[in-house]
Amino acid sequence: MDPTPIQRLPRYIALALFTLCACSPQPAGDILLITVDTLRPDHLGLYGYERAASPNIDHHFSDAAIFERAYATNANTSPSIASILTGQLPHEHGVRKFYQLVSDDVRLVTDLLPAAYQTAAFVSSIVLTDEAMGMARHFDHYDDHVDEVASNLRIFERKGSRTTDAALLWIAEHRDPERPLFLWMHYMDPHPPYQPPSPEYASFEHEGFVKFDRKRINPYQLEPGVDDALDYVDRYDEEIAHMDTAVGRLLTGYGVQRELDEALLIFVADHGESMLERERWFTHGYQVFEEIIRVPLMIRGPGVEPGRRDALVSGIDLVPTILHFAGARPDTALNGVALQQRTAIPKDRTVFAEGGGGKSLIRAAIRNDQKWVAKAGAGKKKTRSRWHFDLGADPAEQKPQPWDPSNPEEVARELIDLFDRDPDPGGLPKGFREGLRIDAPKVAPRADAETIERLRALGYVE
Repeated sequence: MDPTPIQRLPRYIALALFTLCACSPQPAGDILLITVDTLRPDHLGLYGYERAASPNIDHHFSDAAIFERAYATNANTSPSIASILTGQLPHEHGVRKFYQLVSDDVRLVTDLLPAAYQTAAFVSSIVLTDEAMGMARHFDHYDDHVDEVASNLRIFERKGSRTTDAALLWIAEHRDPERPLFLWMHYMDPHPPYQPPSPEYASFEHEGFVKFDRKRINPYQLEPGVDDALDYVDRYDEEIAHMDTAVGRLLTGYGVQRELDEALLIFVADHGESMLERERWFTHGYQVFEEIIRVPLMIRGPGVEPGRRDALVSGIDLVPTILHFAGARPDTALNGVALQQRTAIPKDRTVFAEGGGGKSLIRAAIRNDQKWVAKAGAGKKKTRSRWHFDLGADPAEQKPQPWDPSNPEEVARELIDLFDRDPDPGGLPKGFREGLRIDAPKVAPRADAETIERLRALGYVE
């Protein structure tokens, strides 16, 4: 649903002020930001996965910059997406919870782009609806119609195929060909529960057997009659295959109207997912283990140096990357770096990530192969437990080592300092505006039959 002129006013004011104080060159071109929920990098072909779960993504990003060590800022969707769209860490943009509205003084990347850009978003998750986070006012068009029940808890989502349909319909009917486009797509697949829509996208089978342990999985994800835990891995990959088909059709359909090689394409996940590594299976959010906070990140477009990179990067780097491409003046308040060239990334950089539930905040600081972790109770600044991993010698994080807070190394001091400076002690906001928890589906508007047939003839819809 398009925001009203009153809802759009803060964006236009910000853009007007930005234009007055920054004489930037003409925008370089379109920007497509694709975020995927709950996607591990090691389940994609470009990251070495043997299963053919992502042929379209592998094809479109084969000549991209592929980041081997990209980290989410938070192991939960809302704070992580807020970081991707603001270029700030969670304690800076202030989004720490689900169903928490973005503050009026927080600027999204759409507020920092040159005024020439037309901006649109298509999201698939209930926690990213305008009622939940209040981001529609930062976009010219914000489609958050989630109308499919994802679990017995009445959590609503929209499958990737329908999110792509909605975007391609809007591009065909409402895209302004005279303006560059910033398009944000968020795909919910493969977030649990793993319920692939049909076997037509891909169907996977496995060898071996792992006895299913009901105590290790969230109750909402239990599937009747499943006693082999590897069945869940198959289902996870099948959801990835569905998302991959949707992304492939989006990029192909976009390429019918515009030259894909002239656009900046960014593909990233909000966080990862545990499989069978830990005491909790098929989940995220609660910890900062590598499988939960490491994400795939691929970038291609004009000015982007292709190839694999092992430098540490973060979700906060995407806004500087986008602004650099768009020819906008960089925001000096942002700490991220533009990722077009590998030489721009500092060698001894520290990146931060956090996770935890409502009772605690777990935060990690990673530099080179060293990972320092500390935990504080919700509402508390003082850390109550600390541990350290040498990821070079112990990449599976099986051997946590204690560290002495009275004589910490530099990275550990940075971590403790971050706990001390956090305006939300232990990750618990002192004051915030609560978003609405939608208890009924948001039914999407339907296109007329003539439009559907015209788009089908162009290969836009199935």
